[in-house]
Amino acid sequence: MFRSLSARLFAILTVGLGAIQVISFIAFMNFRGQEIKEQMTRFLGADLSFAYDFMRSLPHEQRLAWLARLNQGFHYRFSLEPAKAQRDDFQTVDPSLATLTAILKADLPPEAKLSFRLPNDVPSSVRDKSIQAVLAIDDNEALVLHLFDPFSMPSEGSLLLYLGVVLLAVSPFVWWAVHLSTRQIDRMLGTIEQFGRNLNAPPLPETGPEELKKAAQAVNAMRERIVQHIEERTQILAAIAHDLKTPLTRLRLRAEAVENSAQRERIVSEVEYMASLVSEGLDYARSAHLCESSSLIEVNHWLEGMVDDAQDAGATCRIKGQALAPYRGALRALTRAMQNLIENALKFGSEAEIQIEDSTERLLIRVLDNGPGLSDALIEKVFDPFFRAEMSRNRDTGGSGLGLSIARNIVRAHGGEIHLHNRAGDGLEVLVELPRHREDRN
Repeated sequence: MFRSLSARLFAILTVGLGAIQVISFIAFMNFRGQEIKEQMTRFLGADLSFAYDFMRSLPHEQRLAWLARLNQGFHYRFSLEPAKAQRDDFQTVDPSLATLTAILKADLPPEAKLSFRLPNDVPSSVRDKSIQAVLAIDDNEALVLHLFDPFSMPSEGSLLLYLGVVLLAVSPFVWWAVHLSTRQIDRMLGTIEQFGRNLNAPPLPETGPEELKKAAQAVNAMRERIVQHIEERTQILAAIAHDLKTPLTRLRLRAEAVENSAQRERIVSEVEYMASLVSEGLDYARSAHLCESSSLIEVNHWLEGMVDDAQDAGATCRIKGQALAPYRGALRALTRAMQNLIENALKFGSEAEIQIEDSTERLLIRVLDNGPGLSDALIEKVFDPFFRAEMSRNRDTGGSGLGLSIARNIVRAHGGEIHLHNRAGDGLEVLVELPRHREDRN
């Protein structure tokens, strides 16, 4: 549930703020609330003394009418009741009422009879926070002070409700703070992921807090070392390929001088195969880091030209759909990738079909064949370098095992991806997904 960093930070800050609010509330109730309670109690003593003297000065029939005007306090109220019916029930309910008794009696005349009792007409949830002070006016009637303690600890339900309101109020601000803190991390992760697919991706912006700046600097330094290593590897492979071409050329010339025609053809075939391996190995190394500049490609003419070439060679190949706009990319590299895919489709099937789907966000190119397809275990395995789904090692069907690897590297260098899917019937679908950037939409 809290796997992401933003979710964990949000949970920690929210719970922490909620806990601080509850602790602060309880501390206020225990310390500051007690002082305010004592001040209120002193004013209450004066009110009770005034109400007692005033009720005694009124005739019995007027007391109830004037009593409502005395109920101005929010945490207490007065009522009248027969003195005889309640006198036997008067009792002191708690020894801790000594302080309250002293404060209330301070302003009362000495003859006033004050006692306390617990209420029976209030809900049980607030009964332990309420008390009634009974003061006999005369032999027939008593003045009852209904007192509710506003600074006692609230119930569990009230605390939970208070905590819920606090969390609901602070959650948007906490989420906003977490989003600001993790936004640059998300951008950094996106840039790193893009670099994993495309070595030509831009470096990380070295902005933000010091920790993120240092992390971006470390990642950019690592990026430079990786790019430099790949460039050095490509240069080494290019040098090896160049050095191998000369002896391979001499071998072919010598092989053509062999008088035995069968042996001559075999040697020439071996030499040509070795030369193709050297050339494709170099192409694979170069495909991971494109040095070719980008240009606008007229997608429809580009793909139609490759279909025409396949048809001229006697293959059954067709195209469906149209691109909405030119695509900006490395023309020679993308041509090599699409040629590899079309050649594979015609090699393992009797025909190939290219489908184009275009939008302002991405360009989709599907290459369909009617061959045997691939098992689920080989769908991703065929992208491994030098892996051949045709295990007989036959050069006519197996190839070098680098065609799909080169195609994927080229597509990923453009920020895209290649996916393989078995078709509903027989055959394989190769989906090339190329993102359209803002400058491609002009």
